[in-house]
Amino acid sequence: MIDGTKTVSKVDAGKLTLLFRMLMSQDPDEHRVGVKAIRELSPNDLAEVLSDPELSWEVLDYFVRHAGGRTDWIEALKKNPSLSEELHGVLEVSQTDSKAGKSVAKKVAEKEEPEIKHLSTEQRIQKMTVGEKIKMALKGDKEARSVLVKDTNREVFMSVLENPGIKESEIEMLAKNTGTNSEILRVVGRNREWTSNRNVVKSLIFNSKTPVDVSVRFLPRMSLRDLEMIDKSRSLPMSLRANAKRLIAQKKKSR
Repeated sequence: MIDGTKTVSKVDAGKLTLLFRMLMSQDPDEHRVGVKAIRELSPNDLAEVLSDPELSWEVLDYFVRHAGGRTDWIEALKKNPSLSEELHGVLEVSQTDSKAGKSVAKKVAEKEEPEIKHLSTEQRIQKMTVGEKIKMALKGDKEARSVLVKDTNREVFMSVLENPGIKESEIEMLAKNTGTNSEILRVVGRNREWTSNRNVVKSLIFNSKTPVDVSVRFLPRMSLRDLEMIDKSRSLPMSLRANAKRLIAQKKKSR
């Protein structure tokens, strides 16, 4: 595995593809290493490899759609002979938006500043780029976390779980809420510290959005009364209820 704790001084198409796959991995540890490693790539080396025709299409697509105002990325990507016409069009829009934004930024700064001060946390977040949202997800307060954990971008909502200030009570609420993304519920279910809390575990099991393979692992920790409630719940997956029924029979038999 690539060590995400050290700056990667040189990268080629193969290494960048590997880092990209780690970035997109559903394994929280691999995802975290991928994010850190890509952030620490040498800007010059990254720009150079983005023009490499050997770069896979999914990596090209990702960097095109996340280029934003990074002119070094945009110029490198435009030189890549493997870039499709569609992605060329996306780059042109990014470059146009970037130039337009820079030309008017100074003129509107003073005008917008008072308005921003009066915006709610949710309204301020709506105006942020993906990168700014990720930074806030990693360092923001409880109010910011409550907004960002509902974001549609995976990097954003997963970064909330890496925030050192997140409280166990917030984890419990996430585990209980049926609106929580199933990927977040899976990560919560894999965390030993959080699942040492019985309320978190119970919330995960009774949440119909929790992946069944996560819920089933915790059934043996439930009381007979809880198992009977699970068995009778029509909102929970049938396979989970079947496993609860089996454990009920075992517990009654051992009495």
